[in-house]
Amino acid sequence: MDTVNFRTASITTIFGAAWLAAMALGMAAAADMPIKAPPPIPDSGNLFWAEVDYLAWTVKGDRPPPLVTTSPAGTPLPQAGVLGLPTTTVLFGDSSVNGGWRSGGRLQAGYWFDPQHNRGIEASFFELQGASTSFAANSSTTPILGRPFVNALVNQPSSSLVAFPGFITGSLAVNESSRLLGFDAHYRQNIGTWGGQRISALIGYRYLRSSDNLSIPEAVSAVGFGSPSSIDAFGATSNFHGIDLGLTGEWRRGPWTMEWRGTLALGANFNSAAINGMTTANFFGGGPTTLPGGLLALTSNIGNFSQTRFAAVPELSLKTGYEVAPQWRIIAGYDLLYWTDVQRAGGLIDTTVNLNFIPPGSGPGGPQRPMPVFNTSPLLAQGFNVGVRYNY
Repeated sequence: MDTVNFRTASITTIFGAAWLAAMALGMAAAADMPIKAPPPIPDSGNLFWAEVDYLAWTVKGDRPPPLVTTSPAGTPLPQAGVLGLPTTTVLFGDSSVNGGWRSGGRLQAGYWFDPQHNRGIEASFFELQGASTSFAANSSTTPILGRPFVNALVNQPSSSLVAFPGFITGSLAVNESSRLLGFDAHYRQNIGTWGGQRISALIGYRYLRSSDNLSIPEAVSAVGFGSPSSIDAFGATSNFHGIDLGLTGEWRRGPWTMEWRGTLALGANFNSAAINGMTTANFFGGGPTTLPGGLLALTSNIGNFSQTRFAAVPELSLKTGYEVAPQWRIIAGYDLLYWTDVQRAGGLIDTTVNLNFIPPGSGPGGPQRPMPVFNTSPLLAQGFNVGVRYNY
């Protein structure tokens, strides 16, 4: 199933338009000020440069819905693990995951077309270390375990029990991993100096990729029902392609340099989802049988889906450098990147379930739930960098 949804009158569009307007006003204001021709720079004989940075960034985490619950001893069976009751506690979900600090690396390189460094090209690639979060529980440590959902047949909160004393024993886990990387390439044109800074305009291309993979394996043993096992899996990927526009400035004094850069990329997010689920059990009194569907991934939403959305990516970068030897500089700085309408794994989960679709299934009656959903959210990445630059 493929869907296409261009949102041209959204908050992201307004945000992007405001950012562009601010940049346009800034350029217009600069045009009214005395702009001097860029002076020669001390190392004007160097046409190539390369930089390697270590990154320490935080990335806004995914926020899946409540996926695992528990209740205190003595809770009646129909109320165990059901959301909305004061006795129910969420063990996993309804909070950010994979949102801590991550290490990463960035490689940058450029070439100047003239010794005065008025015109050039540059490219950059970064990748952050993958982040992962895991949760596991079983009936021996948590006697009551539930997986909450909304029963689509009666539109009421319910719970699929993994453990309940005297009725069912079992275990489950939740695992989610996340990755982020990006690439950009620009043409750079010096437009003059102002306030002792060399000001350049940038135009180019930006690519970003975010991916999440969330899985929920479960194994239970219940009197009269055997020992079925199941898994729900949700994979989310966002690929951004866009035109990148911006300004950058450089200030030098002796061995010190200070650089700033502001860009805005406008383009499209190509969001994709892979939803899968399966259950293995002795359904019909014979050997083990595997059927499609778990609990939140059923025949109503299993499959591969795609969606295209307008997106904006503003970025701000600040750097300070010090020349420690001819042609060598130590660099340290700060980066802030904001990316709209990113697809995360938690945004693919529909927690309303038609019980008729749970394996082995009792018929096609009732609504098609869970259904494929694309709930996107902005991604904010920011942090510090330190590296070395070589001019040659």
